[in-house]
Amino acid sequence: MQASVAVEEALQDGRALPLPDAGGADLAVAGLAVVVAALSIAGSFVLLVSFDIRSRQSRLRRILDLGPSLRGPRLLLAFFAWLLGAAEMIRLPFLRRAMWRASHHVMPCLAYPLVAHGIAEPGLLACVLLLLRASVGGARLPAAALAVPLACLPFLTAHVLVLATPATVAAYPGQLAHAADGDGHCAYPAYAATLLLALAAVYVPLLATACWGVAAVAINRRLRARAQALAGLVLVPLPVQVMALTLTSVWNTPRYTSPTIGLAGFLAVWITAVAALAILVLLPVYDALGLVEPLPGAAAIEDTRGLAR
Repeated sequence: MQASVAVEEALQDGRALPLPDAGGADLAVAGLAVVVAALSIAGSFVLLVSFDIRSRQSRLRRILDLGPSLRGPRLLLAFFAWLLGAAEMIRLPFLRRAMWRASHHVMPCLAYPLVAHGIAEPGLLACVLLLLRASVGGARLPAAALAVPLACLPFLTAHVLVLATPATVAAYPGQLAHAADGDGHCAYPAYAATLLLALAAVYVPLLATACWGVAAVAINRRLRARAQALAGLVLVPLPVQVMALTLTSVWNTPRYTSPTIGLAGFLAVWITAVAALAILVLLPVYDALGLVEPLPGAAAIEDTRGLAR
């Protein structure tokens, strides 16, 4: 079966271009990816089980205040943030060298937009939108959480069609599918930049409306400030990410420029992911722990047990 234009271009580039060495920008991307992955794992842990710092026995206790309806979307948010960091790692030179043959080292540059912007980022933004709407009663949980995978489906399908459709069926220009620059660093294919632009065009207005809707009905200054901070930290980086990654797809970048622009694009979405984890996952857990007060009877029992020892 004949390969698609994108896959054929990647195979040709893999045979013609050397595998580049990792530079400072690649190491910075790896560090940021590890941070967002660690925050995602920490957020998932505290959603499932919390450490009661007031207990003398240091018992593990489930957070009942969050409720199972909100826990599911928050876990999905943490998962998609982790997947975003993992997807960023697969395009780095040292992992490409370890996991792929020399002639196929450009293939992860095609897998990166599929995983990052066909699955992870649409799912992340859909979870943020769902949690914002649920906070003002605009979505019924947990049933509405089923819409998150469906939100990823159009973008994932578009990426798969580009990668899987044979060149005899869709013979688009090869320039639209270049996934590496002249030095072998991962660039960003033009078709993926178009889909990323569509993703931002869909979610920026929806998220702006949802954030300001939450800020308008917030019952105190702290919640209002969080909604406004989320609006700025989610909405502003998305256009920056689109511009940075689009630049690598249309400009024949000089040496070492692709990793730097790729770092700028990832830093933008990294800010979005970390802000979403902090404001929608970790801070609600902190609030829940602060609001839960031990029952007087339970405290008396703990004191009695301590004296008995």
